[in-house]
Amino acid sequence: MFDKYILSGYRNDIQGLRAIGALIIMIFHIWVHKVSGGVDVFFVISGFLMSSIILKSFFVNGTINPFPFWGGIIKRVAPSAYVVLGTTLIASYLIISPVFIEGVVQEIIASALHIENLQLMRQSVDYLAADVLPSPVQQFWALSIQIQFYIILPLVIIPLAYISKKKKTSLPLFLGIILIIITSFIYAVISVENDQSISYFNPLSRAWEFFFGVFSFLLVSNFKKIKYRGMLGFLGISLIIGGAILIPKGAGFPSYVSLIPVIGAMLIIISGSGGNGLINNILSNKLLVFFGSISFTVYLWHWPILIFYKECFGYNTVGIVQGLVIIFISIILAYFSSQKIESHFKKIPREKVVLNFLIGITFLLPVVASALMYKHQISSTVKNSVIDFESKEIKPFSEDKIHLENKDTEIDQDTFLSINKIIPAPYTIGCNQEGTGVKAKTCSFGDVKSDKKIVLVGSSHATQWLPALDEIGKKINVEIINMTKSGCSLGTFETSDESCEEWNKRALDKIIDINPYAVITNSTKTSANKKEFIPQSYIESWEKIASNGINIIGIRDNPRFNFDVPECIYQNRNSLDINSCSINRVDALLEKDPTIEYKNIISSIDMSDMFCTNDKCLPVFSGKMIYRDSNHMSVEYTYFIRDNLKTKLNRILTDLN
Repeated sequence: MFDKYILSGYRNDIQGLRAIGALIIMIFHIWVHKVSGGVDVFFVISGFLMSSIILKSFFVNGTINPFPFWGGIIKRVAPSAYVVLGTTLIASYLIISPVFIEGVVQEIIASALHIENLQLMRQSVDYLAADVLPSPVQQFWALSIQIQFYIILPLVIIPLAYISKKKKTSLPLFLGIILIIITSFIYAVISVENDQSISYFNPLSRAWEFFFGVFSFLLVSNFKKIKYRGMLGFLGISLIIGGAILIPKGAGFPSYVSLIPVIGAMLIIISGSGGNGLINNILSNKLLVFFGSISFTVYLWHWPILIFYKECFGYNTVGIVQGLVIIFISIILAYFSSQKIESHFKKIPREKVVLNFLIGITFLLPVVASALMYKHQISSTVKNSVIDFESKEIKPFSEDKIHLENKDTEIDQDTFLSINKIIPAPYTIGCNQEGTGVKAKTCSFGDVKSDKKIVLVGSSHATQWLPALDEIGKKINVEIINMTKSGCSLGTFETSDESCEEWNKRALDKIIDINPYAVITNSTKTSANKKEFIPQSYIESWEKIASNGINIIGIRDNPRFNFDVPECIYQNRNSLDINSCSINRVDALLEKDPTIEYKNIISSIDMSDMFCTNDKCLPVFSGKMIYRDSNHMSVEYTYFIRDNLKTKLNRILTDLN
């Protein structure tokens, strides 16, 4: 009765569907810049094809050993995947700037170990990594999830098939797969609501898409007579293409909206079972079938080519002609990989498990070993730079305002490597709150024995002032208590998550409990794409603190850029001038500090002249990079302007006394 699982043969339309998925992904990556659903289609196809291999093997040969299946995956995936990774590693060494190279190498290692999705999940909650350039191996997140699925699939489906065979009914298989789909889908919906950036790469949120493919195989194996085949195929392709075009940017993948491409793929698979409708015949076109046969490798090649093109030429957008060239090069490289590399291993039987695993190891080791050695070299350089910085005496800037400089700015390579690794102490000693944590952590700096206490509270834009305040506190005999949470200011917004709201409540309670002489926090909020303003929630927080007799000192927020400033400086290092990486002051800041209107509850420190001239907000001053990313001050620059901050803080403290 289980012959139905072994009768289905090779389907050209599935290859055509893979081609459509790959084309959609490339088009949207190159020109549209939003999620298309093409990867979701790939996941359904993977579930369909892999479950067919496992179930056929089980019901024909009684195979319960998963290693031949895994060996087959290795010989299929390893050659091209590791050639792409190895080539990307070499190209990254030559092309990627030192600002980002360590992160890129780390992702190459993660991709080689098929945990790139987990690496991206970690980065999505790492606030300090928010401005990191998309790496040339970021596309490997999808392959990583596929490999994780391939590891789990036989361990799930073989026991279900075994039970079904014992019971002489397919019901256990159906019910088991349906239960997995429902459970994973519910998890995806909830996790997308909580944090889509994590859920997007989470294998638990993606499992239902793969098992939709498994479910599709069960359907076509059990129900051969499909009515309205042509209509199902047309509806399926309409959902895939129409969804890619019409689903808005920022839609909640992989939640409800993912049902559109997933169901579309399933309908096409069903419509081609036992015969072809019009859409299936179109998908079986020789050109699409050929492209589908190399689509996996095309997908792997297109992304690094796109990233390296942008990095080499400094473009954020790609024109039609350039995009077509990128696609053409990707196809050529994929064809070469398929014919000259993959083809040598395709004929090796799955049953030769040891040989297939050795093939994988042979391709894996050179990539991982090279990447690890390169990473060690980078880490050693960064470590030495940090040590040099810690022993370096930074002479403070003594003037009231920065100015344009006529001399060329020369910044050495090692500074670019370490600029975003030298960060304020709270990040390195664990007293800055991260992610969804809600505890109002504190740690003391300045004169820790002083009875006079000032609490520095807020987001990373407050934390960035800690290095200077630490030095100032030691000189004026004030204890500086750091109480910060990444991405969470003192005062919440509509976009703030529940953890930020709870942290704010706890921070206010702790401030009142400490009863410091004063609180220092950000008094305004800047943005790369809108004017500086004072959020109403800031004012409400000030009022709560002031009502408890605690003085409030606000530091005006610094300008923010819509690009990574050190990266821009590096790319323009041979011709850096005032127009290269600066922005107009009028676009970044209001003409006057708006906090003055609230002088009855807050004393304001305006440091804007340390970032901007009358007209321009600068990326570099006096040979020092002002920023370590798009919006956070470098620690070196914080030390550099500490005397200016000290003068203004002392003036306020004198007035308050």
